[in-house]
This record gives sequence, structure tokens and C-alpha cells, in this order.
Amino acid sequence: MQFVPLTEANPAIQAHVRTLRNQDDVRKYMYTSHEISDQEHANWLTSLKGNSRQQVFVVLKEERAVGVVSLNAINTVQKTADWAFYLDVQLQGKGLGSVVEFWMLDYAFAEAGLEKLNCEVLASNPAVVKMHQKFGFELEGVRRQNILKDGERIDVVLLGITRDEWLAKRPALQKVVERIGAI
Repeated sequence: MQFVPLTEANPAIQAHVRTLRNQDDVRKYMYTSHEISDQEHANWLTSLKGNSRQQVFVVLKEERAVGVVSLNAINTVQKTADWAFYLDVQLQGKGLGSVVEFWMLDYAFAEAGLEKLNCEVLASNPAVVKMHQKFGFELEGVRRQNILKDGERIDVVLLGITRDEWLAKRPALQKVVERIGAI
């Protein structure tokens, strides 16, 4: 498994990321659920160049793009950021999300020098909330009826983890991820 900055990936991989993002079972758990156009995708890729508040990585498995993981709202003064990810729907439920989460936590707290990592998950996606909690994220709150999806107001679950919490949790989770065989 490789994690490559999206801006450094070749054009075919960058284009495939749009295909992944436009899968129905990915869009239903995102804040925006419209289909991303070629132009919108190109504009987003351009916005990433030189953007110190966002780092986006494409997840490659056997040289094929299988997901995206990102740090967003990076605050170098407070040493905080938000993070998010999505995976090819054909590979969901096979442990890949755990590998991605493990990698991002290591990256955020070692490479990026963060001390606190936050995430937001639609309440309609309880499996991901549970996965984050397995990795040591604590429930920090709920933004009630915060997102409008398909005419319905959806709650957003707020989670967070500190560097020290991750370092305490990491050894046990490393064994789990190694059993998956991807690290």
C-alpha cells in the first residue's frame, strides 16, 4: 500500500480519483452528494497546489487508486487538523479502512507534527464512527440536524484524538493492522 500526494500522482490516477468520489456509496456519506464534473475536479486539483491548509493523498494498491485520505483545516499554530477518507466501494469492509486510518494517525502525529486530530462523520454512517472509536477517537459532540441530504436533516458526529492518546493506543492496533497484511 502506498500513500502518494494527489498533486504528484499521474493524470490517470488523478482522473480515477474523481471516479471513486462519484461512486453512489461514497457520495451518500459526504457533505455534498452531487456528481463531481470534470471541471469541478480539475479546479479542486488546482486548489491543492501550494495549499498549506490541506494535504490530500491517493491510496494506491498495486499501482491502482483505491481511495483518498486527507488532512484539512491544518492549523500549524494550534497543531490541529481535520481528516477524512473514502475508499473504492468494492474494497470496503475488507480492512483497508483500518490500514488507511492507522497510516493517517501515524502521519498526522509524526510527519505532520500535529497534536490533535478531528473528524466529522454523518450520523447515517455508524460503522465509520465505530471504527474511529476503535482507533482511540473520542466522541466530542454532535451537530444536530447539521447537513441537508436528500431533503432530510442529518446529524454530524464530532470525534477527536490527541497525539498522546494515539501513542497509547497504537501498539495494540499495529498488531491488528499487521494481521490484515497491509503494513
